[in-house]
Amino acid sequence: MSDWAEITSFANLCRAAKRAARAKRRIAGAARFLERLEPEALALQQELREERWIPSRPVQFTIHDPKERVITAAPFRDRVVHHALIDPLEARLDAALVPQSFACRRGLGTHKALAHARDLVRRHTHFLKLDIAKCFESIEHELVLRTLRQLALEGEVVRLASRVLGGADQRLGRGLPIGNLTSQWFANLVLGRIDRFALDELGAPGYVRYMDDFALLADDKGVLKDALARLEDFVRGELRLELKARATILAPVSQGLPFLGWRVYAGTARLRPENARRTRRRLRQRRWELRCGLRAPKSYADAVRSVLEHLSHGDASELRRSVVDELCASERDWAADQELRQPREPRRELEQLCFRRALGESQQRHRGEPQQRHRSPPLQGVAAPDRAGRAGAPRR
Repeated sequence: MSDWAEITSFANLCRAAKRAARAKRRIAGAARFLERLEPEALALQQELREERWIPSRPVQFTIHDPKERVITAAPFRDRVVHHALIDPLEARLDAALVPQSFACRRGLGTHKALAHARDLVRRHTHFLKLDIAKCFESIEHELVLRTLRQLALEGEVVRLASRVLGGADQRLGRGLPIGNLTSQWFANLVLGRIDRFALDELGAPGYVRYMDDFALLADDKGVLKDALARLEDFVRGELRLELKARATILAPVSQGLPFLGWRVYAGTARLRPENARRTRRRLRQRRWELRCGLRAPKSYADAVRSVLEHLSHGDASELRRSVVDELCASERDWAADQELRQPREPRRELEQLCFRRALGESQQRHRGEPQQRHRSPPLQGVAAPDRAGRAGAPRR
């Protein structure tokens, strides 16, 4: 079966819908599509095969964590197409990347990239840290399509990718929307050209990249300085991109390699202060959502476990202890709130309160006074016995 036939098959579209709906089944667009999965998939299949499908207009919003970014939320129907396009081609796209690239790949990710960077720091003396300025906003669409054609993809597949890039207006230009599955893979493939240039042309002894964050390592500082000049020319001339000047660092590894929010040393990795502050702020936000009933206790516990697992990959024991303390405090606060929200019985609570107060006063009185033997009152008309034990005359 050809790639195009696999992409537009009914089974692949149904699988793509279910993957796109992960953790989003309660969203209106996803629920409507899944409710009529078979007719929706058939209609989408016909549009794709006739090459009539074009993306709808997405929703955009801005976030400021840690810097300002414009996030694009595509309609659910478009996200189904994104998964239908990428999933059958994932193995071929992954094979086009070098082992030193860790973004958007199964079995890899940030923690594997961090471990590889730590291994490189142990084996080399100097590093060259680089970053692409406004990466997603600056990638040209024609460069993406040219990269896809080099993978020997079918014409229908490349034209579908062109319609995804063109958006609702179907105009090619520059910029990949942050938030789409296709954007991650398209950017990763374009930046894969840097991997090939650094490893094949420059012969970098050590190299690691996670999306637009990458570093070269060597034992000779002069080699890295020459590599920087050649990389600037390549990125500007071949990719029409720019290196971020303030993020370019050439230094010995004893100063620590700044990578993925950590400062990596030969023996350890320390979380950068700004990332630690951002982690605390996010946990406070999750805790507030828990107190307000906007987040379930299990969801909050999962978020805390995720943070603890991330912190376990470096030297952040103090922050981990504070996170655990906040988790215990949140559980106590949540339990107290739940107790206050239980339906009450005023009369029963009043009786229990009076009983506890009386019991407390009684215990306090007995603790403060010496214990005395209880004596029953004398019988009426009977005299008390004298010291010899003889009963006296009856009282009149």
